[in-house]
Order: sequence, then C-alpha cells, then structure tokens
Amino acid sequence: MPDRDNADFSVALHAVQRFTCSGFHGLTLLQVLKGELSWSIQGQQRLLHAGDIRLINRHTDWSLSGDGDNTVMVVTLSGQWVARYYPDFFRYDYRVPPEPAEGADSPWRTALHHALRQVLIASVMKNEQRYWLEVNRWLSETMLILVTGFQYPARDRGSREQRWSRRITQVVQRIEANVSRRISLGEIARAEFVSEAWLSRLFKKEVGVSFMRFITELRLKNAREALIATSKPVHQIAMEQGFANNRQMIDLFRRHYGKTPSQLRQQPPDAALQRNSIVASQAPDSIAPPSPALLFSLLNDRQSEPSPAAALHYDISEELTLALSDAPRGRRQLRPREIVITLRELDDLRLQEVQEQLRALKQHFSLAVIDIHEPVLSSALIREEAPGTQPFACGWSAFQQIVHFVDELGAGLCLRLASETRREQLQAFLRRSIDHFPAHIIKRWRFLWLCPPTVQHDPQAWQDVHGVVRHWLPEAHLGVALPLPSDPHAVAESSLWQQPWLAEADFLACSADANALLSADGDRETQIRASLDYPRRQLLAIGNALQRHKLTLPLHLLAWNTLTGQTLSANGGFFRGALLMHSLLGLPDTVQSVGFWLNAALQREALEGEQIDTSSLALLFNHSLPRPIYWVLHFWQRLQGERLASGPHHLLTRSGDCYRLLLSNPQVFNPDLSSQQRFIQRFRKQLRLSLSGLASGRWRVRQLRFDQQNGALFPLLEPHLAIRGADRETLAWVRHRARPHHQLWETTLDGPWEIHEALESNALVLYELTPLSSL
Repeated sequence: MPDRDNADFSVALHAVQRFTCSGFHGLTLLQVLKGELSWSIQGQQRLLHAGDIRLINRHTDWSLSGDGDNTVMVVTLSGQWVARYYPDFFRYDYRVPPEPAEGADSPWRTALHHALRQVLIASVMKNEQRYWLEVNRWLSETMLILVTGFQYPARDRGSREQRWSRRITQVVQRIEANVSRRISLGEIARAEFVSEAWLSRLFKKEVGVSFMRFITELRLKNAREALIATSKPVHQIAMEQGFANNRQMIDLFRRHYGKTPSQLRQQPPDAALQRNSIVASQAPDSIAPPSPALLFSLLNDRQSEPSPAAALHYDISEELTLALSDAPRGRRQLRPREIVITLRELDDLRLQEVQEQLRALKQHFSLAVIDIHEPVLSSALIREEAPGTQPFACGWSAFQQIVHFVDELGAGLCLRLASETRREQLQAFLRRSIDHFPAHIIKRWRFLWLCPPTVQHDPQAWQDVHGVVRHWLPEAHLGVALPLPSDPHAVAESSLWQQPWLAEADFLACSADANALLSADGDRETQIRASLDYPRRQLLAIGNALQRHKLTLPLHLLAWNTLTGQTLSANGGFFRGALLMHSLLGLPDTVQSVGFWLNAALQREALEGEQIDTSSLALLFNHSLPRPIYWVLHFWQRLQGERLASGPHHLLTRSGDCYRLLLSNPQVFNPDLSSQQRFIQRFRKQLRLSLSGLASGRWRVRQLRFDQQNGALFPLLEPHLAIRGADRETLAWVRHRARPHHQLWETTLDGPWEIHEALESNALVLYELTPLSSL
C-alpha cells in the first residue's frame, strides 16, 4: 500500500468494522468494493453497497461501520495539492448524486468509476518504478472529472464560517491548504484580486489576529497534531509545516505551549488530536488490510468493471441562481428595433426569388424598411438616358410596381443619395414621385446621404440635398452616413463632427465591423479578444461624440458584423450564434434600426470584389437557405416583454404569463481554428440553473437549441459543395435541418425550476415557460 503520510494524496484499502475520520482541508472519496457499510456524516446514516462512490468535502467529520466482510477504498486529496493546479478549489463543494436508475448513468459517473478503478489497479499492482506516476495521473484525472461534472458552489460548514465573511473564509481555506510552504499576504491578496493593506485590515478585524500570527498558530497546531499522531522526527515535521528550520519551530513551540516538542511526546497522547491526520482511524483492530487474494479477485471481476469511458469534454462549469423576487422594480422593457433589409439595387425587387424571400421574411419578422445599396439616382430604372431627354421615361412603370410591392410588405424605402447628387435630378425624381404615389407611401420613405471623407471641401453638397428633400417631402426623414474611423478611440477625433449641417439631419447611419480591428502589424490575440464587444463599443463611441457636440440623432446600424473568418470555409465553419446575439442584446438605446442583407448572392455582387465581404451580414444563403443570423434574429424577436434578470450569459424576460430564458456561451477565438474540435472543446460550458418564484402547478416548457450541431448551415452544406453542388432534394433536406432543435414538454413545479445545460461554443438555448392554466 502507498505511504499514507504523503502530503498530497493517499490511497488506502480497508476491511472495516469501525473507521472514524475528522475533517481536514481536502477531499475524501469512498468507493465500496465489496459488501455493505453504514456511513455516518453530519448526523445522517446511510447504507452503502458495492460500487457506491461518495465524496466528503472539506472540514467534514464522517465514519464507517460494518461487519468486517467488506472492502472500501479511501482516497484523500489534500487541498494544497488540488489548489496548486486548480486555484478556485475553495469556491466549490463536490457531490456525487445517488446512483440513477439502471441504464441512466451519466458519462461523468462512468468516467469517475473508470478513473478510480485505475487508481485501484495501480495501488494493488504497485509497480515500484511507476507507482507514483500512475497514481498521480489517475488522481489528477479524477479531480478533473470532479471539477467538471460534480462541482457546486461551496456552503458554510461551521461556526467560524458563520462569523466570517465569504472572502475571509476563502482566505483561511487558502492558508490551510498551503500552510506547509512559505506563503505571503501579497500572494493571497493577488489570488483574491484585492490590495494587501485592505486584506490585512479585514483579516485582523474578522479573525482577531494578524495574518502572520494566524499562520504561525496554525502551523504550531498542525505540528502538535503530527507530534502526537506520528513518529516522524521533529526536523521533518518542521519542514512539512512550513517552518524555516528546526530551531525556529522549537522556539515558537516552547513559547506557545510552554514545552518543547520532545516534552510533549513524553506525555500521554490526546486521542482527539490523533484523528486530525489525513487518514486516521480509531483502534487498530477496527480495520484490517484486505487479503491480496481478495484484491486480485476484485480486479478480475468483470461484472464490477465499469464500461469503457466515452470521450469526455471537460467543460467550464457554472452555477446560476435566479429568483423572480430579486427582479428590480421599474423593470425595463426590451426595446424593439426596426429591421432593415438591404438589397443591391432597385431592380432586385423585380426578381421573383427576392420577392418570395421578402414575403417569407415578413411572416416571421417585422420588416420596417427596404434599403437600396445603390444610390437611387444611379438606378437604370429612373436615371436620364441621354442629355435633353425626358427623365425617367424608361423604367418608371417598373419603379411603380416596385413601390407598390414594398407597400404590400408594410415597409418603407431607404433611398441612398450619392455625395455628388445633382439638385435638378433629385428635384425631378421627387416631383414625379409625388405625382404618382399616395402620400401614405411616400411618408414612409427615408433618404440617406452618403457623406464623402472630404465633405469640408464641398459644404454645398449637403445643402443642395437637404433643401430639395425638405421642400418636396417635408415629413420625410433625411439622414447622413458618415465615414467614421473603425477604432472606437479615434471616433471622437474625426473632423466630420465639426460640420454644422449635422444638426439638420434626422438620423445618423453607421457601421460596426469587428473584423476591421484585425491588422497584420498588431497583436492578433489581443485584437481577437477586443472583438467581443466591438459593435457596442463603436456605437457608444459614436453616441458619446454626438453628445459631446450637443447632437441628439438616432443611430441606424446599417452594416455590422462580429469576428468571422476571411475565407468561405473559415466563415462558414466558425459558428457564432452567441456572438451575434451578444451584439444585438448589447445595442445602446440610441440605436433605432439594425440592417441585414437579404441574401449572400446580392451581398457578394455588391460588395465583394475579389475577396469575401465580412463587413455586413446576410440573412439567407443561396437557394434561400437560412444563415445563422436568421435564427439569431428569430430568437431576438421572441425575447419580448420586460427584462427580469440579465448577465453576460443569460437573459430572463416576461411577457404576460410567459417567461423566456436565454442562455448563451459567447466565445471569441481565431476563426481559422474553428475546424479543430480539440481546440474548441475547451470553450464548452456546463451550466446548472435554478429559477425560483414560479407559481406551483403544471407548466409547458419549450426549448430551442441553436449550435454547431443543431441548426448551423455550413456543416450540413459543406459535404455537398465538393460534388458539383447540391440537387433539389438535398437542398430541401438541408433547409429542413438548418434550424434550431425544438423540444416541448410539460412539468409540475412545486419549488424552483432546475435545469442542467451543456452549452457548446457560441451556443444559444432559449426556454419558454408558460403555465397550462393560461393556455
């Protein structure tokens, strides 16, 4: 058997009649290998059977009793050893739930059984050269499984935690786990993200002694226990307890206890102290080592051998507790934004495919405006054919059909005006429009003047456009698109803010492309991390600049994007649903509308040139296949009503009797690595959520899950791109599959609603809870 005095961990095998242990600063795992045992912990008695695994958290007393015809493996992991590799160890407790029904075992429980069996094999075989390497490997694997699959927020355990704040409780736990080595106030302060002076004052106030005195007294207490419970020499105990040398420990020990370590050992031992070692039993005859024959028979028992552990994803774990009673008063309503759909040119609205796509979108989204990317007076439908000819003679009939189709959609038109727009041509267009279209249609038009970077050299350009529009359509909105810097820090310095005519505009159109941050001469990792909140930061910078110049213009976000790939494969393979949602939910209140291209074909023809465009988003791919932003927009529009709770990864809303809970896992990383499953595995997250305050009774629960495996378009389409494209049947199959996974069930609530979610990188999960009584 291994040496049980190892300071980091120990593995012991016992046949038990009576076994009692006092809590220490680490974790203990029990696995019953044979027979039955009665387990007492915190005043409760439970019967353990062969195969059962139990976890004992820090500072918890426990005991086992049995008839001796049993075998149990006791594994102890010191807090110092665990915290060395996992600094957040003291923030959590660990719990293995009771065994589930047959056939319902979780992959984490199977993995834990498998890891502990490897510990058992290493301990029984005990290869002298490899034993410590093998045990260290499998105990590290065990701890990783516990952290990922069985971790819960820590609970208070005793009177001292009730007296101390959570911060000081955690500081003391860090000290206890690391007291055997040199430890400083600065190290603990850095681990807690506070200053040394502040932590020193708080520690003295709550604990009653200084930081260093507490450490010294703790070391002396541990040394006294080791002197009584073991036969180790004094110099070894001094070294293990963190004293500088043997002489320092003896001097401090004499001053504190009034006797030397040798004098203490000559006195009768204190049985209570003997139980404070990592693994300590009562009377020697209460436990016995199992026979080698029994241990080898256990190893050869195929029925007790766990099934092979499946490949696990060691996700980040998070606990989220929400209570309706904590919702703030004066709750904010989620502000709806106008959805603007951009097309390449006016003539696109005559295409049957475009009309079908717009009608389909209208069934699911509130389309406010159709934006035409090409300046309206450059359109072949309405421009002059030759000098001296009647303007708009050709194509006006087609333009009338387009205007009436847009009116059928219940939308308005956004017509762009080039910086070099001629006053006479614009005036002729507006006059003829007034003659041919009802007032209620033209009232929904808006005009967008494309400001050149050198507008200060031609100040009359804006005045001409503004004068004509105000004269002929005084109620129409006239905005301006400013070519602002992509760096949020440089936005305020733009000379365009000095233009006096900005005060005459009705709105400001802008863009926010996170990919503009990426440059070849910068730190790419820093740029990638900064892209997460880029759209919000850019829009806030624009809003601050407007406020600084005493302007109150609403913002129209016509072109925007999150971080994405620069090639078709990287762009399609980098699933970013949560990033897109993160940007939409983070829009400042000054943003009135958000723009999207209708489909990738029109976007590509208008913007790409020789390279793929990453400055904007298209809702549909070729053949009307929905791109991820389509379903993100679908989720976004469902999140209506008042905001009850929100955080970086969740949003809870209520509309009438319906509650909606959005969970997300936004992650930014190099899109070129999106095809590397082993790389993106690190971004997966386990989430345990509890929502209290819902009325007791029957509820209907709807779940929509959108991630790389549930609804993403590119993984479905990619296999067919290499074989001359997809045929009609394949496209129909892809269109059917390219949507979030949907589940609907009913449940009875008599307390908090609890769920356990596994979120892939950039996944979105939307829950809708509705009481059956309101259906």
